[in-house]
Amino acid sequence: MSNQASDQSKTPLKVRLLAIAPPVLLLAGILVLLYPVLATQYNNHRQAQIAEQFSAVAEELGPDAVADNLRRADEYNREAAEAPILDPWLDAQRPDTAQYQEYLSQLDLNDVMATVKIPSINVNLPIYHGTDTATLDKGVGHLFGTALPVGGESTHTVLTGHTGLGTATIFDELTSVQMGEYFYIETAGRHLKYQVTDIRVVLPNETESLNKVEGKDLATLITCTPYGVNTHRLLVTGERVPMDDASAQAEAAQVHPRVLQPWMIAVLASVVVILCVAGWIWLRSRKRSQETLEATQTPEALEVADGAEAPEVSIGE
Repeated sequence: MSNQASDQSKTPLKVRLLAIAPPVLLLAGILVLLYPVLATQYNNHRQAQIAEQFSAVAEELGPDAVADNLRRADEYNREAAEAPILDPWLDAQRPDTAQYQEYLSQLDLNDVMATVKIPSINVNLPIYHGTDTATLDKGVGHLFGTALPVGGESTHTVLTGHTGLGTATIFDELTSVQMGEYFYIETAGRHLKYQVTDIRVVLPNETESLNKVEGKDLATLITCTPYGVNTHRLLVTGERVPMDDASAQAEAAQVHPRVLQPWMIAVLASVVVILCVAGWIWLRSRKRSQETLEATQTPEALEVADGAEAPEVSIGE
């Protein structure tokens, strides 16, 4: 008797758990699918917001502090000892060295050192010192050993960004940049305009094209390629061209908020398909349950049930 009571008390709980398990698992699966999309959209918005806020840094610092930062950066580019340029993803810099600490003190503008805008692919990102993992996860990293991004004759600055990062777009669409297009760098109130003059794919150890060229003001955007494989490096190099102050903001303002990427659309389409299939299965199951319930409520079924529940008993018994 106690076993029967125990079974009866457990059965309803088991039934309830079995009933809620499918929708809970479905919701969990959808959240897993949507997480990269939501995280990427949030981080893209946050990075663009930081880049926009950086424009106000020069005003907050005041003209004297801005001029001092630019003077020191220009001097650093002229006097810094040339070091071998190594792949940003393979080379681990030692932040405790005197050279690296001196580098970190340059353009120390409230964490962000500059911003880069690429209107053709709607990029507007903050630039940080160095290319360590934590830095590249939150934006673009300036490659230590190359010129600071303040422009100048015989300088070559290198800016590094991820492709294929699961939680941010960053340089995913750098492959779409074409020859002759423009990108912009802003730091401490100085606006720089670069026209793309060279696009190449190289091996990680092929860094010769990142060296400075006498008399030229160059900037290179670098990312891993192919997408998801990352065996090579895509280098997009621009040479500085004139830009008057009046058109600086108008040209750089061509950057628009990033829309959904193809992979995001594919994920959202998959979620819609899953929801449609789940809804169809639920409706079909509900219809079958309703049909079964209706079948048990017919007069014939009730008569059979009554006959089964009330068997004849003989008088003799």
